Amino acid sequence: MVLKVASKFELRRISRAVNAPTLTRLGAPTPEEMGHADEVRCQEISSSKVTIFSRGKDSSQVSTIVLRAGTTNTLDDAERAIDDAVNTYRMLRKDSRFCGGAGAVEANLSSRLQDHADREPGLDQYSYRKFAEAFEVIPRTLAENSGENAGEILSKMYAANSLTAGIDINDGSVGDTNVFDHLESKKWAIKLASDCAVTILRVDQIIMSKPAGGPKPRQPGPGDQ
Repeated sequence: MVLKVASKFELRRISRAVNAPTLTRLGAPTPEEMGHADEVRCQEISSSKVTIFSRGKDSSQVSTIVLRAGTTNTLDDAERAIDDAVNTYRMLRKDSRFCGGAGAVEANLSSRLQDHADREPGLDQYSYRKFAEAFEVIPRTLAENSGENAGEILSKMYAANSLTAGIDINDGSVGDTNVFDHLESKKWAIKLASDCAVTILRVDQIIMSKPAGGPKPRQPGPGDQ
């Protein structure tokens, strides 16, 4: 049986599924390089022919989740939900710590940065204040999407001053919502967003694209014959 796989991504998945390395040389593989599959079969799923590698007895490093939906939008939403859940579980294997969600951490960080800006002399306090305002985007967006007054919600969150006091989108209240975010994901999101902003601020030269073909012909002036 011979399969032609044009995608390197799919080829790596098959190698992991049968527990075999990807060979870059021609010739017969050694016994250590041989993979194993209990069953290899072709099956039609939603009018698409697929080749399934099954390993029922031994544990495989790859699992495939088949999603079906009535519309493309519903299928995309289900795919994003599964992707978020799998990535969250993968991150939990590395770090099991959580932090308050529903905008609680962002509001608390914004409040702390504003307090620090009051104690900072000189022009640096304006940078701290703008950085604090940037953290207000998450709770403000959550409040607006739930139909609540964003300014009133932010005032309640600042008054609560808690790392777990988030927005309850069902009734618009502020308190312990039992919504949590993964700490490692939150930390990297803040770090990458900050690095992106710093990179943009460091750009001191603007590169403009010019049309090809050389300079435009000079237009004759009033004194030209």
